[in-house]
Amino acid sequence: MDTKVYVAGKICSGKSTLAKKIAEHTGYPLISFGGILKDHLVKSDLPVTRESLQHIGQGLIDQLGYDGFLQWSIVHSPQIQWDKSLVVDGLRHGAIYSRLVERFPHSVLVYCVCDQETRLARLMARDQISEDEARRIFSHETEQYVSELEPQANLFFRPECSLEDFLDQLDTLISQQQ
Repeated sequence: MDTKVYVAGKICSGKSTLAKKIAEHTGYPLISFGGILKDHLVKSDLPVTRESLQHIGQGLIDQLGYDGFLQWSIVHSPQIQWDKSLVVDGLRHGAIYSRLVERFPHSVLVYCVCDQETRLARLMARDQISEDEARRIFSHETEQYVSELEPQANLFFRPECSLEDFLDQLDTLISQQQ
């Protein structure tokens, strides 16, 4: 059975790092909603910044609705076989997750948990920005939607978690999907 592993969490919670580890462990291809948006910005000759990614993602949702955004994402990632097993990084909305599960019922939602001060320090260091800029990014409406996913998560990853134990738990959840 083809299983999707969705990785969600607030900005700089470790989602992308964890998604890469999951993809390596499972052998599933990795796709990122942020990557799809970034490719679109590059092809449109628009600047690629955290703010532009947040803006275009939310703008597409506002314009197309959740179903339309999901369809847009699938169309704009032709290199990905969405009907096969995947690791999907950067899920931000509970409504999009619901539609994904309707479309692809064999799903595991992983939620990365990390305290705000650690995330703030990571964002400032990664993007070389001020604390005020980082806090502005944290307050963007896109970041507010992520919390909708936490209660729906099948599995949590925290910085103090053993990656090996986490991957064992993930394997169990994936095998239950089949």
